[in-house]
Amino acid sequence: MNAAAGGASGLDAMMRAVSAGSALTHRLLAFSRQQPLTARPTDINAQIAHLEDLLRRTLGAVIDLRVIGEDDTWPALVDGQMLDHAIVNLALNARDAMPRGGKLTIESGNASLDETYAGVREGLTPGDYVRIAVSDTGSGMPPEVVDRVFEPFFTTKEAGAGSGLGLSMVYGFAKQSDGHVAVYSEVGHGTTISLYLPRAQAEPVDRPDMLDEAPPPGGSERILVVEDDPAVRKIPLRVLSEAGYTVLEASNGADALAI
Repeated sequence: MNAAAGGASGLDAMMRAVSAGSALTHRLLAFSRQQPLTARPTDINAQIAHLEDLLRRTLGAVIDLRVIGEDDTWPALVDGQMLDHAIVNLALNARDAMPRGGKLTIESGNASLDETYAGVREGLTPGDYVRIAVSDTGSGMPPEVVDRVFEPFFTTKEAGAGSGLGLSMVYGFAKQSDGHVAVYSEVGHGTTISLYLPRAQAEPVDRPDMLDEAPPPGGSERILVVEDDPAVRKIPLRVLSEAGYTVLEASNGADALAI
């Protein structure tokens, strides 16, 4: 592999990891509904298509990813970058429920929620929404787990295998966007998580390409990077080091406090 090809591959990896890593910093703010959002009319089918290649490479060959978008899907009023984080979180959570492989389907379409449906769901207004459903053929969840799935720090994974913040971030993001999120799951038959986002009345606005922005300045300070996923952690370590920072790393909170 020549240097140019290697550089392009490294850049792709860095962009993917930075996108995933930035989601971590937003999760608690998202759950508390305090992170800044830039909601704009968004073409949901195009937004998901933009993520498809990233998801395929991240999920691996054992996951059969299928993306299905209705042709007449309405634009949604949503922060596109935060929607990316939410979809990635849902996809990774689904992957973890299928350790031996399986099928992951992401569907988008229109949904009109009436007063009967909205009336039994706190804070939900009847009206037109865009529905994004992420379905897996994994192990599924019993009712007692479904009831707690959006609680911050709640996780059924082994210690160190997850923060318990992924789905709580999705919940907070949906609520802050004046939307809704619902879960349907059966043990042994998989899970579907549906994200409802309010319909936009204006035409979609293209999101600026991140690569067109001026690169951030470097620095000489010392930075501690804390991340439990080694694959994610090594990318910000490399990026920060190349930008001139002195970088320390830790894989968990206890190690970080010791440092």
